[in-house]
Parts: sequence; structure tokens; C-alpha cells
Amino acid sequence: MSKEEISLFDDQKFEANHKKFELKVIGDDGHLIKSKERVQHHGEVFTPKWMVKKMLSEPAIQEKLHDLHATFFEPSAGEGAFLKEILHQKLNYVDQISNKTTWKSNALWSLMSIYAIELLEDNLARSKEAMMNIFVNHYQAFMQKSLSSKTDVYKSAKYVINLNIVQGNTLTYKNDDGKLITFSNWIPSGSNVEREIFTFKSLFNNSDVDDVDANEGQLSLFDDLENSDDTSKQKTIITKVFRMG
Repeated sequence: MSKEEISLFDDQKFEANHKKFELKVIGDDGHLIKSKERVQHHGEVFTPKWMVKKMLSEPAIQEKLHDLHATFFEPSAGEGAFLKEILHQKLNYVDQISNKTTWKSNALWSLMSIYAIELLEDNLARSKEAMMNIFVNHYQAFMQKSLSSKTDVYKSAKYVINLNIVQGNTLTYKNDDGKLITFSNWIPSGSNVEREIFTFKSLFNNSDVDDVDANEGQLSLFDDLENSDDTSKQKTIITKVFRMG
């Protein structure tokens, strides 16, 4: 691995030969399928980059991309074609409105607004890796310095990605462990962020027999957690959100 390359999920410090960092073009290998078997078994066909950019160019979508807290949800993430472009465009906006004091919190709010479910583990890993890569690239281009995986902002970005981009089956509302898919609602609270946990299924039905406690907005998820009164809501400084884990 050359020094210009970034190893995303280890604890090493990122290195570069040049002091000046520049935004990189989002990679796209151009393939639409991995194999006929995956198409037959999972209906897996990837969206080409040109189509992603065209769909996101709609004025109503662009307005949301310029809103730090406007949420996006990808029900079948694949390798992250939409996730990558959404995050890239949101961070472009963050770059425009931020200074070096506000960039970290604004960038994390943008990251917190993007959610996704993916059935296949290999796709899930690539989606998460790509999103972290884009976050690191924007940070380094804006701050003009390398980003260490030991920093709070790196740990927080990784933590948010792991909670917002999850494995599961959108149709059954469950993951491979047979548990209901859960997400975190990230709520601004002064200079802090408050985290509320909710089930994906609760977005569609609040009185289902398989989710018996999810009525009148109460999620049965909380009954499955120890000390539910303490864990249903958590609050901390946004750049230290990883400490919630």
C-alpha cells in the first residue's frame, strides 16, 4: 500500500507525501452486476453513477442536500452508490458554510442524516468503507492536514456510520440474527446531540402483533435493552458521540 492510500478501519495515522490535500473523484468501477447468481438469488443490480447524479440533481433533492439535518434513507444500499454521492454533496455544502471551528460538527450532522439497510455483508462493508473514505477525504482537503484514526472526530464518524448503515432485510424488518432492525435518531440539543433508538418497523406500523409494545409511538426495542430508561435516550457533545457506545 502506498503512502497516499488510506487504510480506513485500523488505528494507524494517515500519511501523505504532500502537505496539500485535494478532494478526490468518487470511485466507480462501472459494473452493474457481480454475478448472474447474485442477480437470480437477490435481484442485485447496481445503479450506475450517471443515473445517481441525475436523480440527485432534482431541485427538491438539491434543497435537501443543502440541509444538514434533512434525512436520506436507502433501503437497499448495495455498494453505496447513492450513499457516496449523497454524503459527498452534503459535505461539499458543509465545506462552503463552515470554518475550521464548525466543520467537524457540521460534517457529523450531515453524516447522521444518512441511513441505509443492506442485505449482503460484503456490500455492507464496502458501503461503510466508501463513506468513511469520503469523510476522511473531505476533512483532509478542508483542514489541510491528515486525519488520525485516534481522533475524536474519526471515532465519531466511524461510530455513526456503523449505527446508520446496517445489515438487514428491508421486507422483513429484521437482520440476519432475527432481531428487528434498529436505527438512531440524532437530535440537536444545544451544543450536544441526543440519541434516540427506534426500530425500522415502527416507521410503518405502531400496533403490530410482532412488535406488541410499539403502540402509540412506544417501541418494543426498549424492552429488550437493559436499563431501558437510561439507554433509550443518550446525550453528549457531537464530536464525542462515539463514547455512547
